[in-house]
Amino acid sequence: MNRFLLLALTTTLLLPTPSQSDTNHFGAGGVFELDLGDSEIPLTPKQAREQKLLEEQLKKREK
Repeated sequence: MNRFLLLALTTTLLLPTPSQSDTNHFGAGGVFELDLGDSEIPLTPKQAREQKLLEEQLKKREK
């Protein structure tokens, strides 16, 4: 009985306990890739203004 108790105690102390990072649901690497295909994400109003300004600056340089 003592041997069994000693074996159980030793086993629980030696086995690594999983951390939170080991318990993800995305596979061993933990990388989740979302394939959106050819869909485009619309620009925010700020990004749209910046894009428009960049296009205008490029047009000015071409002239």
